[in-house]
Amino acid sequence: MPLFPLSAISQTDDDRVHSLPQVDVVQQAPLPGLEMPLSEYPGHVQQADDAAIERSGSTNLADFLNRQFTGVTAADIQGSPYQIDLSYRGQRLSPMLGSPQGLSVYLDGVRINQPFGDVMDWDMVPEAALAGVTLMPGSNPLYGLNTLGGALVLTTKSGRTHPGTELDLSVGSSGRKRLEFGHGMRWEGGWHAYAAGTVFDEDGWRDKSSGRLGNLFLKLGRDQGDTSWSLSYAYGRSRLTGNGLLNQSLYDIDRRAGYTFSDITRNRSGLLNFQLTHALTPNDDLSVVAWHRDGRRQGSNGDVNEDWSEWLEECEDDPQASACSNPSGPGYVKNNAVFNRSDARQWEVGTSVQWSHRSGIHQWALGAEMAHSRTRYDQYTQEAIFNAERVAVPIPGSEAEHEVALRGRNSRFALFLADTIRINEQTRLSLSARWNASRVSNELGHPAPLERESFSYRKLNPAIGISHDLSRKATIFASFSQGSRMPSALELGCADPSEPCTLPAGLQSDPYLKQVVARTLEIGARVQPAEGLQIAGALFRTVSRDDIVFVRAGTSQAGYFTNVPETRRQGLELSARLKRGDWNWQAGYTFLDATYQSEGVLPGPLSTEKKPNTFSPGTRMAGLPRHVFKLGVDWRAAPGVRIGGDWLAFGSQVVAGNESGTRPQLGKVAGFGVVNLRAQWQFSERWKAYVRVNNVMNKAYASYGTGAEDLFPGGKR
Repeated sequence: MPLFPLSAISQTDDDRVHSLPQVDVVQQAPLPGLEMPLSEYPGHVQQADDAAIERSGSTNLADFLNRQFTGVTAADIQGSPYQIDLSYRGQRLSPMLGSPQGLSVYLDGVRINQPFGDVMDWDMVPEAALAGVTLMPGSNPLYGLNTLGGALVLTTKSGRTHPGTELDLSVGSSGRKRLEFGHGMRWEGGWHAYAAGTVFDEDGWRDKSSGRLGNLFLKLGRDQGDTSWSLSYAYGRSRLTGNGLLNQSLYDIDRRAGYTFSDITRNRSGLLNFQLTHALTPNDDLSVVAWHRDGRRQGSNGDVNEDWSEWLEECEDDPQASACSNPSGPGYVKNNAVFNRSDARQWEVGTSVQWSHRSGIHQWALGAEMAHSRTRYDQYTQEAIFNAERVAVPIPGSEAEHEVALRGRNSRFALFLADTIRINEQTRLSLSARWNASRVSNELGHPAPLERESFSYRKLNPAIGISHDLSRKATIFASFSQGSRMPSALELGCADPSEPCTLPAGLQSDPYLKQVVARTLEIGARVQPAEGLQIAGALFRTVSRDDIVFVRAGTSQAGYFTNVPETRRQGLELSARLKRGDWNWQAGYTFLDATYQSEGVLPGPLSTEKKPNTFSPGTRMAGLPRHVFKLGVDWRAAPGVRIGGDWLAFGSQVVAGNESGTRPQLGKVAGFGVVNLRAQWQFSERWKAYVRVNNVMNKAYASYGTGAEDLFPGGKR
């Protein structure tokens, strides 16, 4: 859907925003103190600062990563710009409970994957306060749990680094409105403060898909001699509508429609974060992060009543049955919907400490992390009926049944050690290891009596990397790393093949699941073959042992989470940047081969006893295009005038539910290309206006597909 926002910006030092130096330092661990030049890091790291994010014309952070970072793809499964499923090297980062998460996210040293399900709430990120984004590749153990394919590292602005005022107001199609502000201050004595916020509202380009959010970020700090500290607070609230995928028959009529309504998520989150760095000696630094966060997610959605779905199937087999035409018959099913409500509350407190030391050819770091979280989750189901617009309306007088109750506690402790050894002027060796110890204690029921379960996980994850300068403009690198993640409470609550469940309901006390262990091998190079041209690339292979997959139980549509022996994600990343005169070019290409390397049966309405949706070694994973190409260009047409755009091309992908290929009528999700354009005019020292057009060709495409029964062909039943 095209988007046409207009905006004006006022700030005290606009030239500062557009003349920031190239970011060339990478932080090897979440806490500061173990930095090295990006050109020396043994991996294909990608970085961007706030100026690059602003110039890109992206809708939000997830959209920026999808446009600009090689290896990243986005799937709009829910239909909301802030409920995007992001994948990097075949590992997911999703806001959907029950999705297998394979990427960790850090904000100023705090891992912000939610305690319940390790999900990512994009709507709670203080985007107006972001100073930089870094995507660390591989199963880097220094970034802790859930770092199977990589880690997304976010840093925020401060009054010291971003003094002055910035205001950004934009309006666009589909009723979209967005206001962002930021203000930084510096005082004598090293004091500084920063405040930023975002307000977003839209009607949505699909039917009944409105969304709104607001967040606020505050930071106060002081730099005094050898000591720097800051105290920040991030708060956000949102109400997002994500009505999910659309059936093909209705899509052919109106791609703006929805299948059933309404799927509404209300989020609230707060993060209090204290950071301290202190130089103990000229060669010794101490870094401390301590945090407290809390959040609440309330969801409501209308879904198809399984009894009604089964009744329809029986009537299709025997249309003359009395129960199919007689409302007073004993088998007649009238209530075709259920109305679900869920309420998840989460609290977490933790601290990380790191000591770094420089001695000769060594740069050491030793640290520890402790965190404790609590989760309270409840789900209710109420009988309902779809009205003429397919909105699930609860039946008056019907009672909401308390389907699921979970009370969880999670404690984790970690010790980590790293050493970067400068063997000579051309060669660096990086060694690191992290020992994780975690304990998950749950009380689960439907809702009573609550059954207690407790699981413990321990793992030592190592990594080794080396980089070597072939010349002043060419560097090669190689690395091996190992990361792990624990099963989430949802997965542990649905892991018994003798008692399968239908998600998200049906949790119970269940057997043990193994933790996932991923090992990544990466080989690559960075070269500068000509003035202004930079090329980087890497070959990678990640093999995951005991990956957690939701599989079908018997002939029913219920299922359970289980460990599969092996999955593999391998491929190639290439990126290039060229700056010549008034032109800036960037390009990226990714080849991804993501496959199962074991056997099993996946769930889905179309998986039957005669045609099960099986997977075996070599079966492609769904929802991941093999080929992705990204091209972007910016041209300084005149003083103060910039014109640019980007072209994104994605290859075809396997339909979820048809990994086995036994349903050829489902085919594949076709590949597509999207063109976005942008222009900006700096018409005074402090003001500029811009226009952005997303999907300028108004291309109709799908970023994800799944096989399912069409119970509302053409939107009717």
